[in-house]
Amino acid sequence: MARKERKTSRGKLRAAQLDAARHVTVPPSVDVCVIGGGAAGLSSAIEAAERGAKVVVLEQAPTCGRTILATGNGRCNLVNVHLDSSLYNDPRFVEDVTGDSWLNDVRTFFLESGLIWEEESEGRCYPLSRQAASVRNVLLARAQRAQAVLAPARTVRKVKRDGEGFVVSVAEEWEGGGQAALHATCVVVATGGGVSSTCEGLGLESTPFEPMLCPLACEGQRLAELDGRRAQARAILMRNGKEVASQRGEVLFRTYGLSGIAVFNLSRHAQPEDDLVLDLLPTVDLEQARSLTTHMLDGLLDPVIAQSLTAVTNTSTEAVAMAKRLRYSVLGITETERAQVRRGGLRTGQFDPTTLETTAIPGLFACGEALDVDGPCGGYNLAWAWKSGMVAGASAAERSHE
Repeated sequence: MARKERKTSRGKLRAAQLDAARHVTVPPSVDVCVIGGGAAGLSSAIEAAERGAKVVVLEQAPTCGRTILATGNGRCNLVNVHLDSSLYNDPRFVEDVTGDSWLNDVRTFFLESGLIWEEESEGRCYPLSRQAASVRNVLLARAQRAQAVLAPARTVRKVKRDGEGFVVSVAEEWEGGGQAALHATCVVVATGGGVSSTCEGLGLESTPFEPMLCPLACEGQRLAELDGRRAQARAILMRNGKEVASQRGEVLFRTYGLSGIAVFNLSRHAQPEDDLVLDLLPTVDLEQARSLTTHMLDGLLDPVIAQSLTAVTNTSTEAVAMAKRLRYSVLGITETERAQVRRGGLRTGQFDPTTLETTAIPGLFACGEALDVDGPCGGYNLAWAWKSGMVAGASAAERSHE
């Protein structure tokens, strides 16, 4: 009964959201049309509208900012204090876009939105409320104060060049919705990990999307009783006997292989047939571990993990050695439907990094995950979304007033 009630409640909520979207009046002509109402899209819209541009945000979902709610397990890890362009797949481009004051720029943006954050472990920053809804709500409110029109439940089917501007064709997603079109002087593509058909016909090159930051399916020591157990470990990705990358952090044991933040970050580099080696005692060297575990491992490891390792070895010495070098063979990424980011998108070489405007099509901008840029877990991808959205929105507003 409770499950049925939850489904009914979700259905009523969606119906109410679609009804609200249906009553949003979209102007026939705007200075800046932002396609996508997620993190990058909202920051872009705010920057453009506060610079005097007439802005509309077109979002496929029933509400804007919905993707923000799922970030950081609902707490929204909105930035990391250790921002560094070298951590991204296109470091030179990221450095040119974000400049020398990246963290401070994002901090100022949120302070001006009425939100402050607090730093936790590994430089991760969360809103004081520890609720992603706080982040979404202050952004929606700021966009509305700036008089940006937020128009959800509208799927952009096509963007076509029209003189010195663009015609944006839209499908309305509520029951009985039809087709619409608007004219925009500038367009900002902020569609996240799915540019889809939005830019078809404009001649832009893109890299196919693939899921990233996922668990890894592995073969190796099958310790079924460890399913769901967590450990703080150093995870080392090896290829042909050489270290490719390593991560310190949480590892989650699963029946199919390994998950957890450290594994997610290594999934950006992993290939089938790589080896993934876990050091479950990263702060203790082998000799010290052996001296401390003459009789048992429970003083150093989760007792369930300790018992499992002891059960498959003959001595505590062998168990310690396994704990320091637990080896798995990578089969590939898995649970891709839960990927935290998608690698791919519009190729960065087509964009001026100082404005995020295409070099071939004046007035067309892109930001966030719509561009072929991705980083590790820990607030890095949202940090890119905020800053790149700010750059694109400010530049689009300036272009629209020329």
